[in-house]
Amino acid sequence: MNRKKVTVDYILMNIVFWCGYAVIWSYTAVYLEYAGYNNLITGLVTGIGAVISVIMQPVLASLINKYEQFDTRTNMIGLKLISVMIAVVIMIKPAGHYTIALLFMVLAAMEASIPSMLSTLAMEFVNSGCYVNYGLARGCGSIAYALFSLFLGYAVIWFKPSVLMICYLVLSSVFLMMSFLFPKTEQGMGQKSREKKSADRKKSLTGLFSKYPFLLSFMLASIFLFMGHNMINIFLVRIIERAGGSSSNLGLALAIAAGVELPVMGYFVKLSRKFKISGMLLFSALFFVLKSILTLFSIKQWMIYIAQFLQFGAFALFTPASVYFINQSMEEEDSGIGQALLGACSLGLGGAFGNVLGGFVIERTNVAGMLICSIVLGIVGFFCMLRSYQSCNTNME
Repeated sequence: MNRKKVTVDYILMNIVFWCGYAVIWSYTAVYLEYAGYNNLITGLVTGIGAVISVIMQPVLASLINKYEQFDTRTNMIGLKLISVMIAVVIMIKPAGHYTIALLFMVLAAMEASIPSMLSTLAMEFVNSGCYVNYGLARGCGSIAYALFSLFLGYAVIWFKPSVLMICYLVLSSVFLMMSFLFPKTEQGMGQKSREKKSADRKKSLTGLFSKYPFLLSFMLASIFLFMGHNMINIFLVRIIERAGGSSSNLGLALAIAAGVELPVMGYFVKLSRKFKISGMLLFSALFFVLKSILTLFSIKQWMIYIAQFLQFGAFALFTPASVYFINQSMEEEDSGIGQALLGACSLGLGGAFGNVLGGFVIERTNVAGMLICSIVLGIVGFFCMLRSYQSCNTNME
C-alpha cells in the first residue's frame, strides 16, 4: 500500500467533504428562507438535526463491533448515498408545506454524522501501520471550509440559493467516488478479533464509562468547550458590529482563524512526539477560555483579529489532539465508539446547545452577556478537562 498516496487521497477527501459540509451547515438559514421558512423552523431543523446525529453516531459505530459486514468506510458511503438521494428530492421541491424542512433536517443529521467516521478511518490506518497525517488533512479541510463558504456567499448573490443544492450534489458525488476508491484497511476499528467482536455485542455506554474513568469528564469538557466556541462562531458578525465593524470585516476574521489552523494541525504529529496529548488538551481548553475573554474585551477590530488568532491554541489544537487521544487511550475495539461519542459531544451537542443558548442569551441581554456566558462555559469545560487529565494519568501510573 502506497502510504503517500493514502495520505494525499485522505486529504482530498477531507477537502471535498468539508466543502459539502459548508453548504449544509453554513447556509441552512439562507436555503430554508429561500424555501419559505422562518427563523423558528430553521432553528428547529438545525437543532433536531444535530440531536439525531448525536444518537446516530454511537449507534453506527457500535454496528461495526457487532456485524462483520459493517465497517467505517461502508457506513460513511451509506450515509452519503442517503444524503445524495435526499438532496435530489429536495431539488424537485416535493409537495407538502414542511416536507423540505423535514428532509433538510435528516440531510443535516447525515452530514453531521460523517466527521467522526472520517476521523475513525484515519485512525484505522494509523493502527494498521500505515501513516496518515490526520492533522494535516483536517487542517486542509478547515481551509477549504472557510474558502468555500466565502465562495458560496458570492454564488448565492450571483445566482439563486437553489445553487446550494447543486453544489452539494456535485461535491457529494465526488466524495462518494473517492470513498469507493479509497482502500480498506486490513484491520478496522473494533475488529481486533471475531471473538472480541462477539463479546462486545453486550457492551453498553455505561460499561464504557466504567472501563475508562476519564471518558465522561472528557466528553463533558468537549460539550462545554464547544458550546462556548460555537457561540462566538455563530454570532461573530454581531461581535464585530459591537466593536464598530461590519460584515465586511467578517471575512478577514474567519480567514485569520482558518489560516492559523492549518500549520498547527499539520504539525500536530511532531508536537505529539514532544508533549503528552492529554497535556495538550488541557492547554487547548485554557485557550478556549482565553479566546472568549479577549473577545469580550475587544473594543477595536484589531483586538478581535488577535482573539481569532488564538484559534491556534484552541480549536486548531483540540481537534487533532482529541482524535489521537481517544485512539491512544482506548482499546482498539472501543475507539470507534469513542470517536463517535467525541463527534456527538463536540460538533453535535456542543454545537446545538451553543447555538440555542447563545441566541437566547443575546436576545435577553446583549453580545457582552453572551460572551460572559461563553467564558463561564469555557471555565467549566477547562475543569472537566482537568478532571479527565487527572483520571487518565492516574490510570496510566
